[in-house]
Amino acid sequence: MRILFDHQVFSWQTYGGISRYFVEQMRGLKSLDQEIFLPEHFFSENVYLRVFPEYQRKSLTWFSFKGKKKLQNALGCKDSVDAIRKYRPDVFHPTYFDPYFLKTLEKQHIPFVLTIHDMIHEIYDHGSRSMFSLDAKVVANKRFLAEKANAIITVSAHTRRDLLRFYPQLNPAKIHVIHHGNSLTPQDELPLNNGTTPKHHPPYLLFVGQRKTYKNFAWMVEQLADLLRTEPDLRLICVGGSDFDAVEMGQFARLNILHKIRHLTVGSDAELAKVYCQASCFIFPSQYEGFGIPVLEAFACGCPVVLNRTSSLPEVGGDAVGYFEEDNPGSLVFAVRRILEDTTFRETMILQGLERVLQFSWQKSAAMHLSVYQAITK
Repeated sequence: MRILFDHQVFSWQTYGGISRYFVEQMRGLKSLDQEIFLPEHFFSENVYLRVFPEYQRKSLTWFSFKGKKKLQNALGCKDSVDAIRKYRPDVFHPTYFDPYFLKTLEKQHIPFVLTIHDMIHEIYDHGSRSMFSLDAKVVANKRFLAEKANAIITVSAHTRRDLLRFYPQLNPAKIHVIHHGNSLTPQDELPLNNGTTPKHHPPYLLFVGQRKTYKNFAWMVEQLADLLRTEPDLRLICVGGSDFDAVEMGQFARLNILHKIRHLTVGSDAELAKVYCQASCFIFPSQYEGFGIPVLEAFACGCPVVLNRTSSLPEVGGDAVGYFEEDNPGSLVFAVRRILEDTTFRETMILQGLERVLQFSWQKSAAMHLSVYQAITK
């Protein structure tokens, strides 16, 4: 089968869950002896594409400027349309929601599959901020393409329910739930059997990803402040996102924990895996996730996990994590303290996480994608 993915997410995302997802699908489908294509020419700085020497792409310029990635994406539309005409794929799978390709597909009678990762724009009302805003375009385009798509893939059952809640006119039979897999493989030994961290690694709590709005980082810091102040060696390490801004630094100073929180930049999956492996526990306080890849990453690295009991996170975490509820004061600190202080519980969480992650794999995901593609081309 000939499957064409387009340029969109690779034009504007250097790192990130969406572009990682598509690269893992491409790898998995290739291993299943399928013909995978990207447009021959488009501008990209995406690091995950480096696993494919034949798909190496260059940035538009070596320097950054406002609107650069938006311009890269716009220029890539022509390249992707050219690829549709050249390769005449059996299935087209766009990597985001710009509908630039529809007329070309319709002329050539080529079906397409749309992946919807979450309903964040709709749930947080981003699309109503301005009819001319980028968020408003994402909401409108997502709905339009969801109605037109031959099949829709959602990354969790929770996202599927949200999709049908906002767009009940969609045919439920064309919506398929396919979970993500894990990409991290620890290079070092996993945490010691007694659940302690090696002495040359001071204990730290780990937060991974962006920190604004629904990611709930500021709330988490408020909850953890007393624990960080009273535990002299304990730190909070944040990976991903930009450096701390003035508002965040002001919060840390007000809580007298400025010296207890550090932002860390990692340059590779191997470095990220090491950070997970050495953490006392990983905390994911997000109010909403379409899936939550960091949960699987922590599991694979033998890192105990504490999750907000909301959205898709229980679907991913199962019984292998400690949960908290935002409306239950003290439940986050209780969950964290239990992992820090109860060695038996910590060991149980590590082992259950290592077992849980085996239920999710990119190879399984790719095989399920292939089944969807085959179903719409019969």
